[in-house]
Amino acid sequence: MLAQISRPFRFLLPALVAILTPLSTFALEDVNPEVTEEVRLISAREKLSANPSIVVLYAEGLCCPSCAIGVRKKVSKLSNVDRAQFNNGVDLDTKTQLVSVAMKSDPTKIDLPSLAQAIWDAGYTPVRTYHLDAGDLRTTALPAENSD
Repeated sequence: MLAQISRPFRFLLPALVAILTPLSTFALEDVNPEVTEEVRLISAREKLSANPSIVVLYAEGLCCPSCAIGVRKKVSKLSNVDRAQFNNGVDLDTKTQLVSVAMKSDPTKIDLPSLAQAIWDAGYTPVRTYHLDAGDLRTTALPAENSD
């Protein structure tokens, strides 16, 4: 096969392989494996107990640090988000695929369809929110389809 590749490119091919192989390994190291819902529930309870003025939701597919850019950009535009907290109002936990959103007012008054659409617009699937109700952790299913 190398005989078919022109002479200058024969020398570039091994160099490209040498450069790209470590980069692909590095990229794979940043991706977190899927955790169980039990782990997610424990993490959501901890987040909500520490800061009751947040909304916590599970965004399926949120598994690497680069995911944060699009999700943060879309969610932080919502009117009730307190951009003074976290990073522009949004904290992302890629290990559990949980998004914590700081709210300016009562987090139970969040517009869930708008929040779900912001997650869809960022390229991820909103699955459910978590909230504490008299100390009990409850979940609310989010729309299963993108409204766009």
